[in-house]
Amino acid sequence: MTAQPLQLGTVSIHKLFPVGVMETTLPDAQGINEALRSTILNNKAAHEGITRSNVLGWHSDTEMLRWGGEAAKALGVTLLQLCGLHTEDMGMQGNEPRYEMAMDMWANVSPAGASNQFHAHAGALWSAVYYVDNGGDPNGKLVLLDPNFPTNRMYAPDLQFVGEEGEKFPSLREFEPAPGKMVVFPSWLSHAVKPHEGPRDRISIAMNVMAIPVRR
Repeated sequence: MTAQPLQLGTVSIHKLFPVGVMETTLPDAQGINEALRSTILNNKAAHEGITRSNVLGWHSDTEMLRWGGEAAKALGVTLLQLCGLHTEDMGMQGNEPRYEMAMDMWANVSPAGASNQFHAHAGALWSAVYYVDNGGDPNGKLVLLDPNFPTNRMYAPDLQFVGEEGEKFPSLREFEPAPGKMVVFPSWLSHAVKPHEGPRDRISIAMNVMAIPVRR
């Protein structure tokens, strides 16, 4: 086109509808991680495990709160507390809660080459990953996929939005595994785990938080 562009006024970039993702590292994780590691490996030795999104790795049943001991219960309570701080019931009247939080928990043990395919967790509000041991590989990352993908990227895969100060808006976000780290995200958000390449098994715990209507 040969026409000259019109003069623009101030351009405001509105970053609408963010997806809330929480990341934290427990400061005193070493003790609880030792207890979790022992319990998980003992359960792995006694049970074959199940297959969900896991490729090559071992996936326990979802009853870890039952067999995981006090360390698992403490981790679960910590997650419930965190989610409670960042969840608001807009329909609550007075001080009577309309929902109570429930959860399930399971362990993953990933040898070299193991990964998790892209998936989401139906029937839950929040989901979380907690790392007991990264297996010596910080590159076996958790990958969260932009919920708008692949709308624009279907049309022009190599083009992406750029913000006011040159910041780019990628279609995914990666989180490095590290002992004691917990990442919490909406359960509908598609996620995967890159192949593990460390010298020892990566041990992680996955959790779902459900909102159960309170019966009066």
